[in-house]
Amino acid sequence: MNLKFLSCAALLCACAFPLTSCSDDDKTTPEDRTDIPKDNQAQPNPELNDEPNATIPNIQYTTVDEEGAAVFRIDMTGIQDKATLEWLRLLGTGEIGQNIWIEVDGQPKGVKVYNTADDNNERTVPVDLVFLVDNSGSMSQEANAIARDITAWAEKLSKTSLDIQFGCVGYDGAITGAMNVTSYQNLSDYLNRPGISGTSRTMGFTDSDAETFISNAESYRTGGNSSYECGMAALRFATDLFTFRKNANRIFVNFTDEPNQNRNIDRFSVESLLSDWDTTLGTIHTVYSSSESSDRYEANRLMSEYTGGTVIYTNSSFTGVTLEDLPVTDAMRNSYVVRITNIRDLMDGQPHEVRITILSEDGTVRAERTFTVIFEAL
Repeated sequence: MNLKFLSCAALLCACAFPLTSCSDDDKTTPEDRTDIPKDNQAQPNPELNDEPNATIPNIQYTTVDEEGAAVFRIDMTGIQDKATLEWLRLLGTGEIGQNIWIEVDGQPKGVKVYNTADDNNERTVPVDLVFLVDNSGSMSQEANAIARDITAWAEKLSKTSLDIQFGCVGYDGAITGAMNVTSYQNLSDYLNRPGISGTSRTMGFTDSDAETFISNAESYRTGGNSSYECGMAALRFATDLFTFRKNANRIFVNFTDEPNQNRNIDRFSVESLLSDWDTTLGTIHTVYSSSESSDRYEANRLMSEYTGGTVIYTNSSFTGVTLEDLPVTDAMRNSYVVRITNIRDLMDGQPHEVRITILSEDGTVRAERTFTVIFEAL
């Protein structure tokens, strides 16, 4: 009798209070149910005892909703071991050989990494690739070869699984041409217009953005009656006016045979990159068909050095060099999606400091980057 009564009471209790069931899901938050390791499993970022010898060149970030969980997603292009030329495979919290750590405001976060190379780029990090082309008179020998190489390389990239778009800015002492980020075919059509050759290939504004580009171009002028080629002015033009895709990593390739001639306009100085070039704005690679710059002007290679890019030196005929010599292709194919969670308390509209440390197990690859984030509310 008592047993029967207890059994019914237990049944009544279970029915009346279903939220107190033994289901684990009922005792966890959406953040707990992600595949991201818990913050209490995370270790502090290690200290780099030696100077960094690798760069974290491209970072894009966003806050996303994953089935109710607030997740901070960081997209990065590949990081190369300069000694072996191998591309690093990143391992997050709890993995054997962990080599990436993240702290927010000094607090360690559980880190989950998706390496795109693991599945042959079935899920890729989007890239917007912009060519900055000096089309002054001294570039007449290089111009056709540059257009040919841009077209060939862009076509090859467009046929891979990469999520990539292309843009172009032509510059002299002024911005003389531009095409917003678009498809490979549109870029090819622009560079290979009927009856156009040489430096004229990157002159002229086209498509729906032409009027906006023309009306703003004067603000990026550095030359008067003579040319003052300024790759930085072209870079600022693209950064200010192009319609980059949200969360796409930005990569710029600057072609020139002259040093950066900013004519004392601070914003067009290479040195300005040290103070106002944000982590999300991209990496600049340089293809330079001349010797090092004179003391009068700024070295273009510094645009690459300051942003984690690379430099190729070539001759005035642009022979013996292809854009595939840049490590950009492999960097895109070996990209990463890095995720952390438990960020709801940080979604307060205030700036927070994020620090990423990368340290290979043998200590031969060392990189670190700190940036400020305002976590988006969902």
